[in-house]
Amino acid sequence: MVSTPRHLRGLVAVGLAIGLVAAACSSSSKPGLPGGNGNNGGNGGGSSLASGLSSNLDKLDSYQFSWQYSSSSSTATSADTGSFGTTGTVVNKPTPAYKINESGMIQIIVIGNQGWTSFDNGSSWMTSTDYNSTDSIKSLLPTQLYSSDFDTNANQFTIKGDESKNGVQCIHYQGNSTLGGLTGAVLGANYTFKSDLWVAKEGNYPVSGFYGWTASAGGQTGGFGYSFDVTHVNDAAANAVTAPTNVTALPSY
Repeated sequence: MVSTPRHLRGLVAVGLAIGLVAAACSSSSKPGLPGGNGNNGGNGGGSSLASGLSSNLDKLDSYQFSWQYSSSSSTATSADTGSFGTTGTVVNKPTPAYKINESGMIQIIVIGNQGWTSFDNGSSWMTSTDYNSTDSIKSLLPTQLYSSDFDTNANQFTIKGDESKNGVQCIHYQGNSTLGGLTGAVLGANYTFKSDLWVAKEGNYPVSGFYGWTASAGGQTGGFGYSFDVTHVNDAAANAVTAPTNVTALPSY
């Protein structure tokens, strides 16, 4: 087939669409158990990645996170680029609490069973029950997207070495390049697949990861992928979540 810049724009658009589908489907994925592939027993030995390690984030006292799906192109026009993602703070102990900025469109605070939302970047807040359930709030965390890329393909990751990532001593895993073959064939362009994952040596929780493609067509380049980072682990001062004070009371009828 003949590759054109228009084809590349289509490729990048498809990439972003794949991210959207993955995000929508991930909530139905069932995570595996740590060490579930039998090769490293939760990073205790062996050379391949264990599945289910994202559940270890729930064992931390607190942390901050960011994740995003993004696409880009060398043409750098609005038609060729796009991203969506979420940042936030998670407190697991002593009282579960969350502060989340979802794609810059909505801010969410949940402390215990009480929740608030803001649609003006925190200038005003309203009480809300939309995110009071554990399942609702966890659908916004990187753990929901992690399983579809890393758990599903755990036996295709091998150890590259020990590295520091986000200030945490980690084991660096890299995915087999053949993981991108199916998507590359569907897109029909010259592509390069890459996936990296850093897992904390102490605590066996994912610290950072990337799963995505770069491609070329018609003399131009583009790419798309999913990335996440976990920072400020167990930093109580940085991870404090407090109730908003500027809460607008909803009218009663």
